[in-house]
Amino acid sequence: MKISLLPIALLSAASSIAYAGDGQQNDNTPKLTALTHATVVLAPGKQLSNATVLIENNRIKAIVKDNDVPAGAFTINLNGYTVYPGFIDPYTNYGIEYTPEKQTYEPPIYEIKRIGGNAANGAIHAEKEWFSYIYPNDKDAQKWRCNGFTSVQSAVMDGIFRGTGVSVSLANKTANQVIYKARTHHFISFDKGSSPQDYPDSLMGSMALIRQTFSDARWYNESVAKAKSYPEIAAPEFNIALEALANVKQTGAIFAADDLNSELRAAKLLNEENLPVHLLGNGQEYARIDELQQYRPQLIVPLNYPAAPDVTAEESANNTSLASLRHWERAPSNAATIAAHKIPFAFTQYGIDADAFWPRLKMAVAAGLSEQQALAALTTDAAAAAGIDNMVGKIAPGYMADLVIAKGNLFTDGHIVSVWTQGEEHKLLPSGHVWQGEYQLRVGELELTLNLNVPAKGSVTGTLTAGDEDVQLQHLQADEQRVSFSAELSQAGLTGVSRMSLWRDQQGIQGRLITADGSVEPINGQVQATTANDTTSNTPPAPSYASKLVHPLQAFGVEQLPQQENLLFKHATVWTSAAQGVLPDTDVLVTKGKIRRIGKDLDAPSGYQVIDATGLHLTAGIIDEHSHIAINGGVNEGTDAVTAEVRIGDVVDPNAVAIYRSLAGGVTTANLLHGSANPIGGQSQVIQLRWGETAEGLKFEQARPGIKFALGENVKQSNWGERFTKRFPQTRMGVKALFTDAFNAAREYHEQRDDYAELRSRDKRKTLEPRPNLRLEAVEQVLNSQRDVHIHSYVQSEILMFLRLAEQFDFRVKTFTHVLEGYKVAPELAAHGAMASTFADWWAYKFEVYDAIPQNACLMARKGVVTSINSDDNEMQRRLNQEAAKSIMYCDMPPEEAWKMVTINPAKQLGVDQLTGSIEEGKQADLVLWDHNPLSAYAKTQAVWIDGKRYFDRAADEQRTQAIAVEKAALIQKVLSSDDARKQGETSRKPPEPIWHCDTDFHAWNQQQEAL
Repeated sequence: MKISLLPIALLSAASSIAYAGDGQQNDNTPKLTALTHATVVLAPGKQLSNATVLIENNRIKAIVKDNDVPAGAFTINLNGYTVYPGFIDPYTNYGIEYTPEKQTYEPPIYEIKRIGGNAANGAIHAEKEWFSYIYPNDKDAQKWRCNGFTSVQSAVMDGIFRGTGVSVSLANKTANQVIYKARTHHFISFDKGSSPQDYPDSLMGSMALIRQTFSDARWYNESVAKAKSYPEIAAPEFNIALEALANVKQTGAIFAADDLNSELRAAKLLNEENLPVHLLGNGQEYARIDELQQYRPQLIVPLNYPAAPDVTAEESANNTSLASLRHWERAPSNAATIAAHKIPFAFTQYGIDADAFWPRLKMAVAAGLSEQQALAALTTDAAAAAGIDNMVGKIAPGYMADLVIAKGNLFTDGHIVSVWTQGEEHKLLPSGHVWQGEYQLRVGELELTLNLNVPAKGSVTGTLTAGDEDVQLQHLQADEQRVSFSAELSQAGLTGVSRMSLWRDQQGIQGRLITADGSVEPINGQVQATTANDTTSNTPPAPSYASKLVHPLQAFGVEQLPQQENLLFKHATVWTSAAQGVLPDTDVLVTKGKIRRIGKDLDAPSGYQVIDATGLHLTAGIIDEHSHIAINGGVNEGTDAVTAEVRIGDVVDPNAVAIYRSLAGGVTTANLLHGSANPIGGQSQVIQLRWGETAEGLKFEQARPGIKFALGENVKQSNWGERFTKRFPQTRMGVKALFTDAFNAAREYHEQRDDYAELRSRDKRKTLEPRPNLRLEAVEQVLNSQRDVHIHSYVQSEILMFLRLAEQFDFRVKTFTHVLEGYKVAPELAAHGAMASTFADWWAYKFEVYDAIPQNACLMARKGVVTSINSDDNEMQRRLNQEAAKSIMYCDMPPEEAWKMVTINPAKQLGVDQLTGSIEEGKQADLVLWDHNPLSAYAKTQAVWIDGKRYFDRAADEQRTQAIAVEKAALIQKVLSSDDARKQGETSRKPPEPIWHCDTDFHAWNQQQEAL
């Protein structure tokens, strides 16, 4: 019997095509495409004219300068077009088939399910590798391809540690074919996202969690490695999130932050971890560019320009802040400012509509960004940010055939015609677009000029010029091969309506003309030569601005920081806040930021400024022991009973206008405290009110480290609502037990580390370090008297309880703050050595304050307790001089003693009394000049110095106020006269920073804002 082998052979061949290796349908026949006669931008600053890009399959085979195309290549003539490398967006969520589970829940949730070795905190999922979820979506890809993007870096933007990104092509292919780099950077943010867990519930809590997680990852991976080397060492419990962070130094991390302050915090955090500083920008980098530059960052910059403020009505214009007007004007210059400071950056579409991308980018170019810099931010620098600069971002042999074809100058009036991904074209314009442009035609002896416009949307239009007359074309139709139209050409000597058809061949433009009588004439033509788009040298003129670039970028910001002044105050009434008391008609000499001499009839050295202070009063700067000004992202991390790891110093806000206002009230130093939501809150930060400085520049580095503890109703959640009944403690007894447990845990932690140090000294190879615990380290510092306790308190029973507990654990309480029943236990406070910081006359605002009396400060002071008056309030801080005066009224306190309660006494409580708080020789020149007795309700500051630098001057303030009005008026005019395109932009959804109080719950406040 004979069997035909033909069908089997055919089936075999078909199978080899359909199931080639891994199930992909492959065609191994080489495909050769030549893009000829083009202007080719190889990379920013490198350009060829009349060149050919030769593509083989999905990669660039060669760049041919003489257009010598190999036989068999499919040729596309791109005369008059520019070929760019494909653009890369390094910050997207494209192509990931994963949706975070947004849980609806009733807080509090203190612990999450531990599934599969995950982290203990629901905001940490560093183990996610997003390449595992890639599923290309051609419709979504078009949102990027329409702007020239050919590849992107993707991750799911949810949580604090968000996992490892993936860089992919935007080609319409399978996931296996589009993944360019499976593992790129880790992604991090301050936003806990969909995590249902309460902690963290503040910005400082997020920062603390990030620090602890980095610390845990180092410890975990070093411990695992050691356990592998030494079997007798037990490895730590498995944790996939910490394991995934083992390579973070190699991959780096891209950190996203909502605003400029947080962007700088992120840079500082990454710098602390010795990680490269990769940041998602926010559009405001220009406002603190010098500070940012110090971290040597690499930025991913969105073009999220703000919408123009509504200033059409008088009321809305009055309610528009100067800061928002300044940012509206300056935002397009952000990229140019970054480039001018030599900071590498890439652009992203993140946060804006795709349609807005190129109009915004063109605004950036008009605002000073060079076209070469703009192109680098789309190609070479963007490829580096996505970790794929070895395969995309340039037009070079071996690189992927990811290309952008453009007509005209892409950065001014040009447009993208098509995009190539992996050697395949995606047309962005109608097929007839190839006819866009100007042509010279000849019909016999007749010469004509043809202009065709083929828009992306709408009908094709054109004109035919014969002599001096332009004739509008009728019945226009165009596709890739042919264009046809009709026209009345009486000026050219032709009667009736003539019809023309044109097509291209290797000789140029060919066609025929059919006259009204039906005769046919041949047409010869050629494309009018166009000037090549040179992207290497176009530099736009510098823009002009109506706004001032000041620090911070808001009303009363300063153009430059003050310099130290050498001063001689003559004939002042000097309130020394020292043993000398009040000195009438006295001179004070200030040199290099220090008080050099105090006396009468002092002579001014050469070059000193002499201030006639006759009738004026000179005091030390006011110091506030208890303040919550200038804090970003929440004053309470109240989610746990102990949050000693969080740091107010992480969230200092240099933009807070309260700094300037308090400075105008004579305040030079403030202790920024965590709130009172938990028994052991966060670490405090002493600042000096150096208006215009950075967050780091505000910090008073010489001050004693402090921490906020709290007693009373707040910490046991008395008034939090019925849902908050789970967290221990819920009673005052429980508060004591909580402190005891925390102190014992800190002691045990200290002992473990001591034991480890001893064992390591014998054999460091076989010793496993105890897990570092930043929370317990801070508590341990209290027990070791390395960190001072400032404890929120009210009733005598709890004050006495904590005094005894502190003595039991052998440390001293620095300051009881509020301490409104302090008068009942003043002898005990004095015996312990504790100080007190109280309100002048607040009482009866809650149950535990019913026994407060306005004589409290006097009674404690008479018993030898160093007592101060604090504000705990933005507005009250500006009149602390008057608050101090109330004790004169209530209990006849001597004026000089009352004044000490806002100067030298709080200085002692903050551990800076050797530096400031009084007018004594050798001390820092923190001085205030008043026009009346400083304890008078009529007293106004004339000038305020910190370290001999004049940070406030009333005359200068009046001039600045007038200048602000002029500037604001000019900016309003600029908004009103701007075109609609310039008015477009994003409306900020971030609510303004509230005025924080001791008991402000950030979570509740945030929910209210979201509801609004």
